Amino acid sequence: MRRDWKQKAALQRVFSWLPGGHRLNYAFQRHVTHGLPIDDHALAAQVDLARHHVEQFRLRGARPLEEAAFFEFGAGWDFAMPLAFSALGVRRQLVVDLRRLGRFDLALDVDERVAGLGAPATRPPPASDLASLLAARGIDYRAPADARSTGVADRSIDCVTSTNTLEHIPPADITAIYRELHRIVASEGVISFQIDYQDHYSYFDPSISVYNFLTFDAAAWHRFNPSLHFQNRLRHRDHVALIEAAGFEIIESTLEGGSPEDLEALAALDLAPPFRDVDPAELAIRTSRLTLRAVR
Repeated sequence: MRRDWKQKAALQRVFSWLPGGHRLNYAFQRHVTHGLPIDDHALAAQVDLARHHVEQFRLRGARPLEEAAFFEFGAGWDFAMPLAFSALGVRRQLVVDLRRLGRFDLALDVDERVAGLGAPATRPPPASDLASLLAARGIDYRAPADARSTGVADRSIDCVTSTNTLEHIPPADITAIYRELHRIVASEGVISFQIDYQDHYSYFDPSISVYNFLTFDAAAWHRFNPSLHFQNRLRHRDHVALIEAAGFEIIESTLEGGSPEDLEALAALDLAPPFRDVDPAELAIRTSRLTLRAVR
């Protein structure tokens, strides 16, 4: 069966309209696209990112890792990132999601596969439900919950992480989230983000470019951008502007993308007016890893 991104967009729009549509979206990902359970390659990528976040905290944080309070927004279905953190030695985590997506079978599968990251003697016994699994690993999961208003005490979080989530949030909500993060992160706290600037439909339909969504103006893109598969299309410079306006400084930045092949792919596209006059080197950035501190 040929994978057509426009057909997926149409399905996602239907799922977004229907009450409980996220459950249909789960079934679609599990039984049609086979994106769940997470495969070994994708899980290895998540573990690599978890190691990166933890290393940023070890390098720059003020507390020992086992005493630090971590906060992650955007837990997803399987808790791959929080469970990897736990296996790497993080003992206190608050994890929030707008929708209660977490599933015990997927989390248990990930937990068993990341167990080898830490010392076997430190691993808790098997759990019989999601709540006990997460609690045994020091994960406080709150969903539905809003990262714009966490209820967490001022300056009580030592490390904030977000992994491939910020590209799915409208700019006004990102501003509100950053305002809240600035309030809750400790004075010497560390913030570590990965942001994916690529068209996520290209993961489903390899016939389109990772820059395909830049060919649509705002009105046209709205047709393909339902809430359950929302992509804000912000470029790296847009995220930097939001970060700095919220009172953070970027202390480390690693960018991927911009190869000659990337620039050639962009040149072959008829870019929409919002992107037509942007430096191609800026548009070509595929992902960023950013480490921030709050300026006070």
